[in-house]
Amino acid sequence: MSGAYGSTTGTDERDSRALMERLMVFSIADEISALRDESEWQENEKNTRTLAKDVDFRAILTVMHTGATIDEQDGDARASVQVFDGTAALEIEGRSASLTAGHVAVVDSGQPWVLRATSDCAALITFAWPIEKAGV
Repeated sequence: MSGAYGSTTGTDERDSRALMERLMVFSIADEISALRDESEWQENEKNTRTLAKDVDFRAILTVMHTGATIDEQDGDARASVQVFDGTAALEIEGRSASLTAGHVAVVDSGQPWVLRATSDCAALITFAWPIEKAGV
């Protein structure tokens, strides 16, 4: 059973794959290694892969060079940020939390936030939207 979004388009370096199935299992270490092997990581400030996506949920894995940011401006979804290696700062309303490998932060909906890499790092970010905001 596939989700509403079907599958990724794939690239020259990445195969297409389903965005939602009844059960999806990932080796985070293998996914991080694959992201760091791609030219996108070598040439830019970050490289991101959507692991799972449906109307009310998204899981993205990102590798970021020092100084790179992810700026979640609408803040409609609850989010979790789990750092697997390196360090990052999660900034919300002028406050900052330092995250290192093994840390997870949870952000309630209704507030914009910024994730800033304070060293090269890898993080899994999940978003969960309330049904009324999910467009279903």
